[in-house]
Amino acid sequence: MAEDKFHLGLFLGKFLPPHLGHKWAILDASKKCEKLILLVCYEPHITEVECKKAGIPVLTLEQKVAWWREELVDCANIEVRALDETGLPLFPEGWGPWADAVKRVIPEHIDVIFGSEPGYGEGYKKYFVGTQYLLQDTARHNVTISSTIIRSDIKKYIDYIIPSARPFFEKIYK
Repeated sequence: MAEDKFHLGLFLGKFLPPHLGHKWAILDASKKCEKLILLVCYEPHITEVECKKAGIPVLTLEQKVAWWREELVDCANIEVRALDETGLPLFPEGWGPWADAVKRVIPEHIDVIFGSEPGYGEGYKKYFVGTQYLLQDTARHNVTISSTIIRSDIKKYIDYIIPSARPFFEKIYK
């Protein structure tokens, strides 16, 4: 193992929709790890609400996993896994059950979790003992986009959606 690399890293999200900012962060994280697990999460209520507000079909867990596997096919050290959060309590009450579900999907020790939300640090520290939480580009300087912005006007921001997912949205918006 190279001394400057973590053995196992985790990058996770709901990816509503998956965009180039996510891809930048995933690739950046993968450079810091021997192996990076990209955990695609799906919480049905949040997904349905956000997709309905954006006027798009409900994005499925299987769809998002397939898009990321296609998008990252050439990235040998990235593995895509899925977490169905159906039935888990929502945050912040759901931290414990959610962390247990993550550990069932990823039984290996996670050395580092990457993210852009400063508010998650304490939860990760409590429920993933011995795991570092590294913040990435919280101000979104590298790719100035977010899923929230894209959902506000998908047609306007469609070019920010990752290429593997873009045809799905182009059928709706072009």
